[in-house]
Amino acid sequence: MSGRTPEGRGPNETVVAALDRVRVLGRDHPMLREATLSLRAGERVALVGPNGAGKSTLVRVLLGLAPSVEGTVQRAAAGVGYVPQGYAESLFPWFSVLRNVALPRLVARREDAYDAARALAGRILPGVDPRRRAGRLSGGEKQATALARALASLGDLVIADEPFSAIATSNRERLRGVLREELGGRALLLVTHDASDVADLCERTVHIIDRCTVEASP
Repeated sequence: MSGRTPEGRGPNETVVAALDRVRVLGRDHPMLREATLSLRAGERVALVGPNGAGKSTLVRVLLGLAPSVEGTVQRAAAGVGYVPQGYAESLFPWFSVLRNVALPRLVARREDAYDAARALAGRILPGVDPRRRAGRLSGGEKQATALARALASLGDLVIADEPFSAIATSNRERLRGVLREELGGRALLLVTHDASDVADLCERTVHIIDRCTVEASP
């Protein structure tokens, strides 16, 4: 166990996404082998490992974006918030920051879509005009927009694949605090190389080792 559980919040036994002995093949080698992971409602889990170990592949399997050849998968339900590694390409560059952030709730036909997006953009992107087109943002601003969009989602899980990699060091601690608060009771799967992210946000750490085998740390 690592990190801490926010006061008054703890995971329950409902599983929101899971893999059991999943195997994923690449062109000439397994990308995941015997991968097992279970995420309970409200649980905050860090996924760590070296570059190329299969962390993003595991995430894509949970999201139904990559097929497995063995094992069983309980995919994340509709409404999952997702910050991909390719955060810039995940935005609509001709949309405003506000509309990009509002998209999950617009798709769900929520009347509060723009109000919720405006509040999130104000917290995560202070000083950035929400009317600005996403294509004109800096790299760090684009990543922050993708994080705000994920938090605007209505599902019970947020999956964030290195969501602070382009964020200035001076802003990371503040954004970790916003993420922690805005998650509410949702579960979090955080892919990261940063020990501070793990300590500040997560209760449990899962390592990918031995050519993509997933093992929980003690």
